Amino acid sequence: MELTSQCSIQGCDQPAVIDVGSRRVCVAHFVANSYEKLEKLSHSTHTWSVGGEAWESARNFVRECVQSATSFSQKNTAISNLERARLVDIATWATELGRRLRRSPRNTLANTIRLISERPGNCWEEETYTLDISLHGARTKCRHTVKKEDILKVLHLDTLEQVEARVIWQRSTTSGAQEIGIEFLHEGGNLNQ
Repeated sequence: MELTSQCSIQGCDQPAVIDVGSRRVCVAHFVANSYEKLEKLSHSTHTWSVGGEAWESARNFVRECVQSATSFSQKNTAISNLERARLVDIATWATELGRRLRRSPRNTLANTIRLISERPGNCWEEETYTLDISLHGARTKCRHTVKKEDILKVLHLDTLEQVEARVIWQRSTTSGAQEIGIEFLHEGGNLNQ
């Protein structure tokens, strides 16, 4: 990642290296702000209603926090071991908090599925499997390049049930594979079997 700008926190002259929402910040401010927000969110999850504004905002923050911390720590070898450990800690804490923010529990089921992209100029099909699944979404491996907000068709190869899904996150794993999180646009139906 290029160091082309200064941290957007007033008074900070460090290079901006991590995107947070619409701002770019330095590693120190990302770490401090993430810890502060995760602490607040951890103590207020019981006050949110599923689907409410605070719940949705927390889910978006947690998702972005995990993706930013993981992506930055994997792509940058020049950071210190302490900074890397803090980023891993933030990603782990945000992942755990994200589990509490799910609409329904996830089950570890390896269902064989076919992912289908019908996007103009980028049509493809791929057989893969779910790593975990809920009524509202799944985590799966995907060899093709996808972006957040891409729409895919998901075909359960055992039941031939098909649903549309939106990519809500994607990340590369240490093995070089890609995992994606998808949200079903309609309830998952027989994909959970």
